Amino acid sequence: MSKTSNYIRYIKKTMTKLIKPHWWELVILEKTKNINTNFEIELNGEQIIDLHNISNWTYSPLKWFLKKDDFFSVLEKMRLKNGLVWTIPIILDISEKDKNNIEKNNINIVLLKDNTWKKLAVLENIEIYSYSKQDYSKYIFGSDDKSHPWVNNIFKLEKYLIGWDIFLLDDIKLKKNKYFSPNETRKMFKKKWWNTIVAFQTRNPPHLSHEYLQKCALESLDWLFINPVIWKKKKWDFRDEYILWAYEILIKNYYKNERVHLWVLPISMKYAWPREAVHHAIIRQNFWCSHIIIGRDHAWVWNYYWAYDSQNIFEKFKKWDIIIKVIKYENAWYCNICNTVTTSKTCPHKDKYKMHISGTHVRKKIQNKEILPSSFMRKEISEYLIEWENQFIN
Repeated sequence: MSKTSNYIRYIKKTMTKLIKPHWWELVILEKTKNINTNFEIELNGEQIIDLHNISNWTYSPLKWFLKKDDFFSVLEKMRLKNGLVWTIPIILDISEKDKNNIEKNNINIVLLKDNTWKKLAVLENIEIYSYSKQDYSKYIFGSDDKSHPWVNNIFKLEKYLIGWDIFLLDDIKLKKNKYFSPNETRKMFKKKWWNTIVAFQTRNPPHLSHEYLQKCALESLDWLFINPVIWKKKKWDFRDEYILWAYEILIKNYYKNERVHLWVLPISMKYAWPREAVHHAIIRQNFWCSHIIIGRDHAWVWNYYWAYDSQNIFEKFKKWDIIIKVIKYENAWYCNICNTVTTSKTCPHKDKYKMHISGTHVRKKIQNKEILPSSFMRKEISEYLIEWENQFIN
């Protein structure tokens, strides 16, 4: 390799200044071969997802299911006990029977298994504590109304939580297409010398407002990281495969492929509006994104918060609390006079000329097998979505 090409590589490398992960470094879980216990807990799918995200740095710097002091600090202050911003509890619940057995037998190590009885990890120096499901729900979701899809899940949890340090027995791998860990995305970003990467969180197929927000961000940033949530969602949300296929159609036909990638995030939607927006931002910071798009009604479900609370919550934190930069967009619509998607910052026309684009409207049209107008969604995506049956979670 010539001196000139070596010099160019050096210059690009020194110019690449990717942001630090949450709390400055990715925390790696230690492994152990110590299974000196006969007490076992079988994890459900949600708990395995959380263990996976702890183990592969998505939830860095967490190295545990939340301990008592951390749990109540997250509820009340949106911070761990050590002051680190954290807004969504990552917990492991256990039954009263298991709690009594652990305490009666002075058990200090618990083995975690999946439903095939594969040994995944151990908890050591365990701590068991009680909690109020009503308080949990009100702090995180702004309500203890069980009609909220995730509040209902909270009230189905066991009576006790167990926390402390996790030591892995084996790598926890999910069979998910288009999944990359934070370590893998960081290696790719370094290799390509990108400085500015904008994340787009989604749980829906793309309509024109989504495309508008993404392309606005791409005008000033290097790369777009489309990162759909692939796991549990509420009834009548789109199924994962349709979200991914719809985005593949959009990217293939309407994006410069070298400036956008579609990778999935295995995590449940909690519909916790502002708190979940912060949680999503922290996760994308760990993936090494420099920016995240937070639109109106981020992590929305019904009317538990004001429309822009998911943007305004970031004003509660200092600039060193959350390093990733939040791009705040207003609600977008299609204006029949402007003949394009726009917002109140650029569109001067009256409401009668505005066609508001919403996920709810899109779902109704797709359910009724109606092609959406081109002012709402790309024709290829609309045709694809109505072609199939069973597109929605039920």
